[in-house]
Amino acid sequence: MPRKRRGRGRGRKAVAGDTAHDLHAQDRTAPHWALDYARRLADRHPPHHRVLIQTSMSPTGYFHVGNFRDTVCAHLVHRALARMGRRSAILLSFDDYDPVRESQAARDPELAGHGGRPLAAHRERATRFCRAYLAELRATGILPDGADADGRMPPGGAWETHYQYERYRAGVYRELQRRYQRDAGRLAELLGRTDGRDLFSVYCLQCGRGTTEIHRLGATSARYHCRCCGARLTVTGPERVKPSWALDWTLRVAHEGIDCEPAGQDHCSAGSTMERTRPVYDGYLGRAQPVIVPYGLVRGARGTGKISGSSGGGPYVRDLLAVHPAPMVLWLYAHRNCLSDLRIGFGADVFLGAYDAFDRFLRAVPGDARARVLWELLSDEDPAPRAALPRMRSVVGALYAHGGAPEPALARLTRRHPGCDRELLGERVAHAAAWLATHGAGRYWGEAGPASAPGPAVDALVAQLRTHTGPGAPRAERTVAEFREIYRALFGTERGPRLDTLVDALGPRAVADALAAYRDRGERPLRAGLSATAGQPRPASVREEAAVRAG
Repeated sequence: MPRKRRGRGRGRKAVAGDTAHDLHAQDRTAPHWALDYARRLADRHPPHHRVLIQTSMSPTGYFHVGNFRDTVCAHLVHRALARMGRRSAILLSFDDYDPVRESQAARDPELAGHGGRPLAAHRERATRFCRAYLAELRATGILPDGADADGRMPPGGAWETHYQYERYRAGVYRELQRRYQRDAGRLAELLGRTDGRDLFSVYCLQCGRGTTEIHRLGATSARYHCRCCGARLTVTGPERVKPSWALDWTLRVAHEGIDCEPAGQDHCSAGSTMERTRPVYDGYLGRAQPVIVPYGLVRGARGTGKISGSSGGGPYVRDLLAVHPAPMVLWLYAHRNCLSDLRIGFGADVFLGAYDAFDRFLRAVPGDARARVLWELLSDEDPAPRAALPRMRSVVGALYAHGGAPEPALARLTRRHPGCDRELLGERVAHAAAWLATHGAGRYWGEAGPASAPGPAVDALVAQLRTHTGPGAPRAERTVAEFREIYRALFGTERGPRLDTLVDALGPRAVADALAAYRDRGERPLRAGLSATAGQPRPASVREEAAVRAG
């Protein structure tokens, strides 16, 4: 959204009766934006009421870091309500009753023949995407431990997961659907449409596709023509009748009792769904529209386009799990206003700069009221042990000096920072190693040059290392050209870690074997080991954590 629009209402206190034009208004005196939306909900509902916050998305592909912002916003408002002593729950709704787009079916071999059918019709595929996202939510601390692999928990708790294909086909919304179908004309008028039949589609009884045109619509039946298979049939009961997106949203809000929902800026601008559906709430359902938490786009590190997984983009949350701890992942989304756009990247400036900012934030928590409120929204941990960790720049430097080997780097850092929590320090080393072996490889190791015949410096060093027993590398007067020859053999680069540090970290035999492998077979096992380090198992507490960078 343009900055002018976001600036409207700056300093004004938003109340439950905000108009559509005030969707972007916030109370900037609140310690954090999540507390502002939580206060609106607390003012709207009695103390005994369980506030239900929905986050919803369609499993068209693996869920990316843009989708994740929707869920993080819901999570932060949920935490803010708990901080106020109010009861709330998150409802994650997978919109797998939405149809497969024909364009996606045409380019994705896995979806061949599924165009127009519900996403859940390809059950294995939809389940794979949903379970992967739920695993990521569990790793960041958003999904409660008691939820199963499909996100299901006993009803009435702090978390619910719904699959819309299941619920529609089971007739969960039957009574309200019949009412909507009966009053299609009135709903069309409220939404500014001319024909109520255009607000619904039917999944064909014969071919299963939603490529249908409704000829006659009643409360309990729909007569339709399928443009794909040519069938002219009548469905009885609403299980195969799918309301349009706008109606589907209001239907679920009314049935589930949804009180709050995050929404991207494209759904909150003038003329958007949030504005167009307000008459349905006011003039038909007789209830207030949910409190909307609008949020900005998530963009890539370069360019201005938003991240979109449905078009085959990314990054996906699983790609981001290796390089930051869970509290920092949430902080990257939470420390800026939800109306602001976020930028995601993994370059050195972004990665190291984000860690610097996060460490400053941790150190500020004890003496800064706003920082303390934000930390309480992010985590129940004591921030002090994380605040005492060495800078990520120092950790990356230690890893580089030791040829990317985590254990000797951790040992060195432990000696230099004896007061640090060893588990958290090991976590930071693991994240640094993963970044250094992947996103940071180009900066620190460069591109590996082509194999070429090594010179005498490699032969000499191999022979010396085979009998060497002292600290560091064997003493010798080496020229710049000889150092370059050695580093090209080890890493394919013109330079690298100090030989003394490298030999101490890996041992004389390992370095000699690596040089001999290049000399005899053109292989670089130490460089190959950098990538292997990124895939090594990490402690369970950090195995599936994500990282984004707010630009």
